[in-house]
Amino acid sequence: MRTRPTVFVSLLAALAACSAAQDSETAAEAPREVSALSEARVKEAASVSGEATTPAAMAPFERMVGGEWKMTVASGTSSYRTWRWGPGRHSVRVMLDGDDATGDPWRDLNVFYWHPGRKEVREFGVSRFARGITEGSITFRGETAQSDFDLHQAGGRRRLRLQWAFDGPDAYRATLLEASPPESKDYTFMVAWDLVRTEPPTPPRAFAVEGATGPSDLLKPFVPLLGTWESAAAGTPRTRSTFEWIPLADAIYARVMGPGELGTKAHLMDAYLYHHTGTGSLRCLALTKQGGVYEGDVTALEGAALQFDLKGYVEDRVGEYVVRIDVEKDGVLCTRVWTVDGSERTLVTERRHRRYQP
Repeated sequence: MRTRPTVFVSLLAALAACSAAQDSETAAEAPREVSALSEARVKEAASVSGEATTPAAMAPFERMVGGEWKMTVASGTSSYRTWRWGPGRHSVRVMLDGDDATGDPWRDLNVFYWHPGRKEVREFGVSRFARGITEGSITFRGETAQSDFDLHQAGGRRRLRLQWAFDGPDAYRATLLEASPPESKDYTFMVAWDLVRTEPPTPPRAFAVEGATGPSDLLKPFVPLLGTWESAAAGTPRTRSTFEWIPLADAIYARVMGPGELGTKAHLMDAYLYHHTGTGSLRCLALTKQGGVYEGDVTALEGAALQFDLKGYVEDRVGEYVVRIDVEKDGVLCTRVWTVDGSERTLVTERRHRRYQP
């Protein structure tokens, strides 16, 4: 059964052909036995997302949200991991910041999300080291977790395993292993780190990185999207989509906000636009408040246009979509979305978006 997009919430919702009005949140309230957070930590985690209920599949990540996690290596340098909920708590992202042995800054981004098609919690990540792209899955068992993933780097594919062992609510050990060659069934120990939860600095760590000038040439087709856009359709609730470059990790993070209950703002969608080192293609991963996952390739067309060929998963339904974005002469973005059924395409929406003027 294919999803039918009935409401398109802003630019990114058009990209994902999101059926926000049709799809409802069906996940049960999160079980608490896997979370050792104190009452204060639970309240802090809830305030980050504006949601009171965590889907069951994502409940183990509740213990990660709040404060920041500090890791110090033998050389004395430290790195920090900050966890934030994605829309509807169907995903959680972690930003990794630190300095390497030479004192140069580095930044990675990882995202964990429930994939309704694969029926597992997936992991995606981008790294500044050899343009790394992480793809895998993670499983929690009580006070331990194990992530198995492929790491696509400029030098080729690696197969890695990361094991977590928790020591109370505010500490855990991460152990990294590698299968070498990647086809091997045996994993070899590489390194282990101890991480502890600490209070974040005030003001928060700066997102900008000194000397980072902008996206690489590999991301050049996405540059016209950078900034904040507002849907321009008359008679519909206005939504704002912000496209932001992640320094060093060299990917685009997009966030969609729209009207919520009682005049509040709702976090409707996150999307990640990036260059896949393993396939050499531009890719899109979009995650919605309803738990939908939309993923596929992006093609740069003539005239600064972009075409997204996406497959969408919502609960037990799957749909295929083609999205085209054109930059018109007046700077307006025109987005058109087609559903795909075999060789047939059906245009389902055409909308325009203007740059947001505060």
